[in-house]
Amino acid sequence: MTPASTDLTGVLSRLPSATVVLTGRAGRFTVSTLDPSAILAPVELEALASPVSAAVTAPVPAPRAAEPGDAAPDTSGLDSASSLTAAAAPEPADTSNSADPDRLVQSDGTTPGDEPGLTAAPTPHTGPADPAATAPPAEPAPDIAPVSPAPGAPAPVSPAPASPGHPLPEPLIPAPGADGLPSGEAIAEEIAVELEAQAPPAAQPAPRRPETGGWRGIVLVTGTDTGVGKTIVTAAVAAAAQSSGLRVAVIKPGQTGINTGEPTDIDVITRLAAPDTTRTLAEYPEPMAPLAAATVAEMPPLELYEVVDAIRAEADKHDLVLVEGAGGLLVPMGVRPSGESWTVADLATTLGISTIVVARAGLGTLNHTALTLEALARRGVPAGVVIGAWPADPDLVHWANLSELVPHLVGALPDGAGALDPGVFRRSAPGWLTPGLYGDLDNWRVWAEESGEGHH
Repeated sequence: MTPASTDLTGVLSRLPSATVVLTGRAGRFTVSTLDPSAILAPVELEALASPVSAAVTAPVPAPRAAEPGDAAPDTSGLDSASSLTAAAAPEPADTSNSADPDRLVQSDGTTPGDEPGLTAAPTPHTGPADPAATAPPAEPAPDIAPVSPAPGAPAPVSPAPASPGHPLPEPLIPAPGADGLPSGEAIAEEIAVELEAQAPPAAQPAPRRPETGGWRGIVLVTGTDTGVGKTIVTAAVAAAAQSSGLRVAVIKPGQTGINTGEPTDIDVITRLAAPDTTRTLAEYPEPMAPLAAATVAEMPPLELYEVVDAIRAEADKHDLVLVEGAGGLLVPMGVRPSGESWTVADLATTLGISTIVVARAGLGTLNHTALTLEALARRGVPAGVVIGAWPADPDLVHWANLSELVPHLVGALPDGAGALDPGVFRRSAPGWLTPGLYGDLDNWRVWAEESGEGHH
């Protein structure tokens, strides 16, 4: 019984739509194309088991039967590869042996010797060539089923490597754009475009900006009185803002008391927070209000609009400019062009800026803080409160004041924060301030339990 045929449709469907076929004719070879759909005939398993040279990669048509007067095939211009040798000058096949591996099988299961006009191999002939025999055939060559190296193995689509003594012919490659296929240049361009699209952007990343922090631009720092901790609070806000990625400047319009030998406010802020920029616009020897100190020292007082211009110039170069006042909100700072004095409150309204009010934690702070907030509110200046020095062991009055100030609080610094090591100060500053001031203090009850040693 003849073994069942194997369906090669799945294999041949991966071949190009135009398959090159070399057809042996008397004296030459004819190059033609063959539609793969025409060679999807079943193949006998007996034929698939026949050993075939690995160089055979395309269907080989059956040789035409020799006729009287045919000339011997001319093989001088062909390579010696086994695939072309078999088609150009095959050795005579023994048709009596059905298991002969060199026999070719046609689509109907017969061998070339079984059909009239076809033989297993052309008989060499040295007589004159028949002109009719050498003319190209009117009809395409009979369909021949391709031979696979082994059942189930995928059909090769490229020539096998040639041995040193048997070079293979150059592959027949369609011209760019043939059969609708893209050219090599088009594929290379498409790959380049895809790689460029996947490449990371070469532009420099934008500076990091905090997701929180409502206090931007110019912010005034004032207090309910002198000595409440304005300088340390200013340093803490500067440190927290810089840790959030902001460019920070600190400006002191008028520094007084420089003849005391004590570090100035800018000296303290620089040591604790090291802002990007620090400036003092005027210095006076005596420790008193700036306008009074200038008068006593017979020095030019601060002029309001010169101070405004200097602050705005720094705001153009920084994300946050902290302006530390002197004393309380209504302390005289200098003079206007008209000769009239101006205060920290006037500076806030002229610049149209928000204000941080630094308050004490102990007795008397509620009245001073309320008066300061009321004065700012009447001028349309938004404000928040920071406790400048929360004691390590708070009394009942401190807790009572805290409960009253919580609606306005945006921070609270521990007593003695200014004496900390600068590195510890900068790392600790965000824990003393709410997210609006670039800190992470978001629950006053938790803060009170941790700071008050159980008093709450």
